[in-house]
Amino acid sequence: MKMNQLTWIGAAMVALSLTACAPKAEKTAAAPAAAGGAPAAPMTIKFGSDASYAPFEFTSPSGEITGFDIEIAKAMCEELKATCTFQNQDWDGIIPSLLAKKYDVIASSMDITAERQKSVAFTQKIWQAPSKFVAKEGSTLQTTPEGLKGKMVGVQQGTSQDFYLTKYFKDSVIKRYKTLDAAQNDLVNKRVEIVFADGVTVTDGFLKKPTGKGFAQVGADVASSADKAILGDGTGFAVRKEDTELLAHLNKAFDAIRANGKYKTIANKYFNFDIYGQ
Repeated sequence: MKMNQLTWIGAAMVALSLTACAPKAEKTAAAPAAAGGAPAAPMTIKFGSDASYAPFEFTSPSGEITGFDIEIAKAMCEELKATCTFQNQDWDGIIPSLLAKKYDVIASSMDITAERQKSVAFTQKIWQAPSKFVAKEGSTLQTTPEGLKGKMVGVQQGTSQDFYLTKYFKDSVIKRYKTLDAAQNDLVNKRVEIVFADGVTVTDGFLKKPTGKGFAQVGADVASSADKAILGDGTGFAVRKEDTELLAHLNKAFDAIRANGKYKTIANKYFNFDIYGQ
């Protein structure tokens, strides 16, 4: 018994001695981030979009979500070497669903405003365009608070245009819709007299389509500068405030596609003017 104990003690001392004399293993450094802002490890990014806002986000006949914002997002994903997916989400639940982690990024023509920045963080500006009023061709409506007093004005609920009408057109009868398509359909069917919306969507998504025949812009453009607190300073992609690393990657990827010409190539597919703005 004692002999076995002595043998065990001796063996332990030899092992400790060998361990102490052995060279220490060096720590392996983390893989550096790839050039151009791409993360070191592959990423999977889920995007949410209200695909009822052509030409920025809409559903193709095959059911695929596409549009200018979507193609820009895909180009950014290529820069990041990320796997990206896109899902449809109604506008009125688009921020709550982001915060509930149903997806990681909102890519949906969302104006960058101080009010929204209380809930989410935005990338840099993706594009910028004025808002427009549209009505029956030849309409004599004046697009002022006095001119639209008592008039039925259609708008998509929860948009910057909705908030603008609420603030400045208090004497108008504002009819709010879940989608812009629904507002424009009611304009066609004479349930509202005029619609207020993003200018590009009104022009390319309605006036240039067969359904928009016989309708036209009324009054002047309403620039973001009319009330930046409401109309914002361009649109951006939105992420949860705590996702600072993802936000940084998205901004670097956007810088890359602006620099390498991919942004311009995509923009030229959809627009004959500078959609990025000033």
